[in-house]
Amino acid sequence: MILYGLKSILMLSVLVIAYKLLLENETMHRFKRGYLLASLLLAVVGPLLSFPVTVQSNFVPPTPLPASVVAQFEPTRVMLPAGAVAAPPTDHSPDLWLLVYGAVTALLLIRLVRNLVSIVYRIRQYQTVRHAEATVVLLPATTRPHTFLHYLFIGQTDYEKQGIEPELFTHELTHIRQQHSVDILFVELISCFYWFNPALFFVRRAMRLNHEFLADKSVNTRHQNVVRYQQLLLSRLTPTKPVFLTSAFTFQTAKQRLIMMTKCTSPLRAGFAVGAAATLFLLLTLAAGLQSVAQVTKSVSEESTGTVTKAKAPSDSMTLEQRYSDKLVMTWPKDNGNRPRKLVMTRFSDLSEAEKRKVIFVPPHAAKTPTNEQFEDWKNPKRFGIWLDGKHIKNSDLNKYKPSDIASFMGSYVHKNARQPQGYLYQFSLMTHKEYKRYLKEQTESPFLLVAEFKPKPKTVWVEPKQ
Repeated sequence: MILYGLKSILMLSVLVIAYKLLLENETMHRFKRGYLLASLLLAVVGPLLSFPVTVQSNFVPPTPLPASVVAQFEPTRVMLPAGAVAAPPTDHSPDLWLLVYGAVTALLLIRLVRNLVSIVYRIRQYQTVRHAEATVVLLPATTRPHTFLHYLFIGQTDYEKQGIEPELFTHELTHIRQQHSVDILFVELISCFYWFNPALFFVRRAMRLNHEFLADKSVNTRHQNVVRYQQLLLSRLTPTKPVFLTSAFTFQTAKQRLIMMTKCTSPLRAGFAVGAAATLFLLLTLAAGLQSVAQVTKSVSEESTGTVTKAKAPSDSMTLEQRYSDKLVMTWPKDNGNRPRKLVMTRFSDLSEAEKRKVIFVPPHAAKTPTNEQFEDWKNPKRFGIWLDGKHIKNSDLNKYKPSDIASFMGSYVHKNARQPQGYLYQFSLMTHKEYKRYLKEQTESPFLLVAEFKPKPKTVWVEPKQ
């Protein structure tokens, strides 16, 4: 969830900065409305996108170290008696984050529902009349006109005495006709769940201001008297707090609105802004979705049927040198203090005679089929991440298989700093019979060679039930 949140914040922040630089002071109000709505959608959906890309390559990756050898150099697995259950390490921090997130989200949802109920109560409590495309709600007190969905709220006295200028009616009816309240509801609902994204507050403000630009443009297009409308706004604007979830005149945005009425965006500038915005959306979508590039080695002919042939180790070092002189061998070179350095891969022919005598053949993964219990446990996405034949799959995809379809498997515990957004505690790699046969053939043709010279002290970090 933390990684998702960071991606969402980064994407929306980039889009907000682009809006400030390219669009905010332009008169492309309809396009700006679509840009802001699309920015919200991309910030919500973008981090979840995934576009796997497969690149054909002749590169043959080094063979991974089998589990039988990993156990000698990596943490030791402690076998428990049959029937015993291994408890994973306790980690309460995700629960705390979820608790805080849930509490804040619940409070914001309650606030949203409360304000909606308040508006519905006012609609039902006071007299309503039809006026053009709107349902006018007559309030007993004098108030600034404001709208919500198709409802127009004004003071009853002003309405009966026709104290509302035609320009103001046109302005408010534009809010209704263009359904600006739907935008506001959408932003507020997103804010309840994505309150941790600071860029969202700018989008909310920009959305409301752009609604006013759209309504002002409609007024000036219809009444063709910009100066009179500006004077009318100045006479009407007072620093009062607007009603939540409604569209209304505000004192804070008066200056920007007055300036925008006299501006004009050239077609060339508008085209550049649209093109730049579209390019930015495309780049952000690709950046969020391209997770990794899969390397595919040159295809090896395989038989679809037949028995699996076990890999056989060569009998002596001379045979090893004759067969694998150009192959890589895992070694631990020593420094001047006779201490082993980092692991390196060296060609067999480049080894010393002493090192050649210490080269051993590492057998491939052992064939083993999971129990029914293990197979059912792997279907839990909260605990297990599953790879089948080298590809990450959904846990539910295991329903297409049965335990006997699995020829070999291995797994490990995922430490906190390496966890994926899905939050699973263990990751398991499974091989079907076809893949396992291909793997054994590859191991036979190009075995894994190791200079058995240095073995770090093993550590016990997790346990695996005895089968």
